[in-house]
Amino acid sequence: MKSWLLRGAGQFLFAAITVFGLTFGASSATAQETPVVGLIPRAQHPITIDGNLDDWSGAFITPLNATNPDFANRATDVYYLWDEQALYIGLNAMDRNPTQIAGDNALYDGDAVEFYLDTRSGADLGAKEFGPGTLHMFFTALTGHDLKPRYHLRDLPAFKDLTLKGVEMAAARTPAGYTLEFKLPWANFPAFKPGAGTPIGIDVEMGSSDGGHRIHRAFAYSSPTSVGTPSTFGRVTLVDRVDPLAVQPYSRALFPFDAQVPGNYGWIFGVGFLSPTIASSVDSVDAALMDAAGKVVKTAQNTRLQKVRLPGERWRGEWETYDLPTGNYTLVLTARDAQKRAIVERTLPVYLRAGDQN
Repeated sequence: MKSWLLRGAGQFLFAAITVFGLTFGASSATAQETPVVGLIPRAQHPITIDGNLDDWSGAFITPLNATNPDFANRATDVYYLWDEQALYIGLNAMDRNPTQIAGDNALYDGDAVEFYLDTRSGADLGAKEFGPGTLHMFFTALTGHDLKPRYHLRDLPAFKDLTLKGVEMAAARTPAGYTLEFKLPWANFPAFKPGAGTPIGIDVEMGSSDGGHRIHRAFAYSSPTSVGTPSTFGRVTLVDRVDPLAVQPYSRALFPFDAQVPGNYGWIFGVGFLSPTIASSVDSVDAALMDAAGKVVKTAQNTRLQKVRLPGERWRGEWETYDLPTGNYTLVLTARDAQKRAIVERTLPVYLRAGDQN
């Protein structure tokens, strides 16, 4: 059977939004060239680094691998918060066999995070080369199969005089895997002054090992290009709070979506995942297949929103396409609240061939 797995790259929506008194738009040249793709809200109360994510209320959460067929070993929710003292990253990872067998100088090679950060300001933010104010490091909840968190700074000339201070980590087992908390004090970047409305560059890359060396990796915002340059890190903004009615520009991060188009019969199978940041606000998902002229030709059948073991909700739906002509089409998924207001929206182009639909 031929099949294609179409991973929804999505389109960032460049509309001016307001997040609790802070207005962000694409009016400046910088904003147009480097769109903001995520938010980091201020912690609503002090974060205790003990491996428990229950006190991370209000976090911006990016689901990684949430549409992966091996959901039980890959899916991870990544939490982001900040306060005046530090940046906080949390993981809620589903994993039947958490393992990190690598030494400290190769922490990427297992169940671990590669972490990327750029705290530079102005035109220096997103500059090509690593330098003061940037970071590429690795951290993991594990030593072997034990919960013994470790971190390691990448060996680059740009970091030769950098010694991280005040880093705190803690991990805990869960029925489905483990959680991990990571605290990085801003004091490690003396030129950076945190505040609501401040942009930074960031990414979280989750590696999976299935009990041995790394065999899979997934990025929240960018791609392996970030290993070579901070210019491809995701651009996010520190904010006071997240307004669930103002997150459409971050749809790709909050609503990952994939679709499979088998090559020998006329169906499209779609799966998406609603981030815990928005799941409680979503009442329904409209799922349409549109032709090149923008006309709805099919709506999804057998749709359902499901609670799963990872916080958030999984969406599934199917489109029957055997009677459609060859051509370019677009899947459009819109998650709406009880008042039918759009929360997030994803689009994914697909190409259908009539000869494969019989």
